[in-house]
Amino acid sequence: MSDDIRILIVEDNKPYATTLQKLLETGESMSHVETFFDGESCLAALADQDYPKVDIIILDLQLPGIGGLAIIPRLKQLIPNLRILVLTHNDDHLTTLEAIRLGATGYVLKTASVQSVWNAIHEIHEGGCVIDPSLSSFVLKALTSTTHQKQEFLSEREQQVLELLAAGYVKKEIADQLSISYSSVATHTERIFSKLKVRNIASAVATAIRKGLID
Repeated sequence: MSDDIRILIVEDNKPYATTLQKLLETGESMSHVETFFDGESCLAALADQDYPKVDIIILDLQLPGIGGLAIIPRLKQLIPNLRILVLTHNDDHLTTLEAIRLGATGYVLKTASVQSVWNAIHEIHEGGCVIDPSLSSFVLKALTSTTHQKQEFLSEREQQVLELLAAGYVKKEIADQLSISYSSVATHTERIFSKLKVRNIASAVATAIRKGLID
């Protein structure tokens, strides 16, 4: 179906790859293009101008030969508008930061529910970014490392709000934490998203990483 999200899988674990394919078959408005078990064959296929259009690549990081992290910029070079969803067991915060810096649009752990994977696919297809909620603690630690340059980009209060959003607090809880009104939190949030030109907290974090606002 032409309106389906066209998804390619790069996963060396064949049983898990089969599970992903079945997941896509049962997901709404999704179609499976092809599965590759290593990065090299995927890159070679996408380099062919006659290869079918791909919207999203679901990418494992632990691959034989060239690793998943290494192929992210090469995939983006081949297809600049490609959305890359990293689906991995690797919950190391430095790896997560590096994947996003290199161009990944989403980072989800394989322990996530089927519904969470479906939601991630739709979110990044619609222009958003997804970071696994279980990684929020590393995001908070990264955000607390503030430089003079960062302070010029986001105000001190905006930085505080962003840190709490990244840690999983909702606006009412942030208002209580900072002893400000709910409307003030909403205003600060809108300004953060406007400055970073994003639509949600995951996208804000990803953009902040790429702009060097997060170490």
